Amino acid sequence: MKIKSQKSKVKSQKFVGGYTLIELLAVTSIIVIVSGLIVGILYSTLRGGNKTRVTNDVSQNGNYALSIISRTALISESVTKVGGVAISDCTTLRSGTSIEFKLADSSLIAFSCDLATQSIASTSGTVTTYLIDNNSVKVDPATCTFSCLQGNANPYSQPIISSSFTISQRSSGTYENTASSPFNTSVTMRNFSPK
Repeated sequence: MKIKSQKSKVKSQKFVGGYTLIELLAVTSIIVIVSGLIVGILYSTLRGGNKTRVTNDVSQNGNYALSIISRTALISESVTKVGGVAISDCTTLRSGTSIEFKLADSSLIAFSCDLATQSIASTSGTVTTYLIDNNSVKVDPATCTFSCLQGNANPYSQPIISSSFTISQRSSGTYENTASSPFNTSVTMRNFSPK
């Protein structure tokens, strides 16, 4: 009798709890797949966030530079130089990498494409400031121009000032760390006072 009861105990213990190798492999596979999906989602979210930051940086710098140049053109009385050459009017199209305005108080403000720093410089008297953040973005010197034109070659018509440039991220490398955008505007001088 003793032997029979021990055999029944062995049989009952043999089938008690535990996981098969196939069950463990299936669970491990599911965990690996879900982990891979989560890591992929996090990575793409971080990449997208970085691309958005870089694009916003370029956009803010370009829009700021355009707003300063446009406001100055609006309140100026005349254009005194384009491309470093003194002018009396803009009856023919004048364009160059710099432009100088005369304000109502007879002060002069110049904007130029600074090749050394790859920036847009604003000079008033002896003070030069840069309109973009030179640490993070740069201006493509080949695309930076300023122009002046008076309609119908009439020296008494209000000049139209145009500025155009392309700004890109200074750091290069992966797709999410690069951004480039063209900026251009045309402004009619409201306070124009012909000589």
